[in-house]
Amino acid sequence: MQGGTRKYQYGSLIGNSPRIQNVFAFIDKAARAEIPVLIVGETGTGKELVAREIHQRSRRRTGPFVPVNTGALPKELIASELFGYARGSFTGATETKQGRFSEARKGTLFLDEISTMDEIAQTSLLRVLETHKFRQIGGKRDLSVDVRIITATNMDPRRGVREGIFRQDLLQRLQVLKIALPPLRRRKGDIKLLVPYFLDLFQQEFGTSVEGFSHETLALLRDYDWPGNVRELKNVVAQAVVMAESGQITPEYLPSRICSQSQQQDELEESSLQTLGPKAPQSLAATPLGSYPGDTLPIVAAEGLFLPLGLSLEEVERAYVLKMLAVCGNNKTLAAKRLGTSRKSLYDRLKRWGLE
Repeated sequence: MQGGTRKYQYGSLIGNSPRIQNVFAFIDKAARAEIPVLIVGETGTGKELVAREIHQRSRRRTGPFVPVNTGALPKELIASELFGYARGSFTGATETKQGRFSEARKGTLFLDEISTMDEIAQTSLLRVLETHKFRQIGGKRDLSVDVRIITATNMDPRRGVREGIFRQDLLQRLQVLKIALPPLRRRKGDIKLLVPYFLDLFQQEFGTSVEGFSHETLALLRDYDWPGNVRELKNVVAQAVVMAESGQITPEYLPSRICSQSQQQDELEESSLQTLGPKAPQSLAATPLGSYPGDTLPIVAAEGLFLPLGLSLEEVERAYVLKMLAVCGNNKTLAAKRLGTSRKSLYDRLKRWGLE
């Protein structure tokens, strides 16, 4: 898509939201400069796809791209998988085996879920990054390595260091450039682009003649939170195409979890909608946006907070602070702590709103 809107397809990646467009820009930078890259994102956000795009756009594009999911390997086998082993180095080693570093020579080695690597494997990886050399298990000499390393994790790296999962020195070497992938729930506007892309993909693969998704079905897909991210959306579209075969895809072809979430949200809003303060309007639906009484804004009881579209940032902040005060039983010290601010700052806000 060109012209008045930015392109939405970037190799095998799809999206036009600011968040994903920012990722595309970082991929361009990573492809031009051969530096270590750490990709951070939830499961299903497309970390391997991003790594492949970096490889395909780099000077190493003619070399191999070798992905290794370290999380799928027993910890005691990671070293032999990455570095290989020499013949006779242990019982059963009847011949020399090349590791993934050798396999990726002049290309890119992608190490996924590196948070699962134990300290021994992390130390070995750090040595490779520092010396560009490694030694096979049971080997007698160091081997030079000509490989670009891209790593990925679904864990916050800083938390990993605090909890002793990541070595601080290794993390510093790996994240010369860090690319953070947004979850699908943070870029729902891209769903309208992803769905037809996957639909065309599976139409060709399965030989079906589906006309598309109904408006009601698309609304359900937009409302769903997608804990499995783009991978989950892709699987849902594949299932719907296979089940429908032809005609429009209607809600009956979606997994029940997607329809039930929407139903639960509707029931929560209908049963729990209420307001803070004695001057709350009887009907929120009848109250124009931005015209709520001085100390009220719509909320949902219990843990959630419901806000209509069209409010200013000031109104949103005010609603959130008031909700936190209610949750904390009007204990301003506790509310300030949960809000991550000082008690004085909270009092200043309440004074500004005429509530103190």
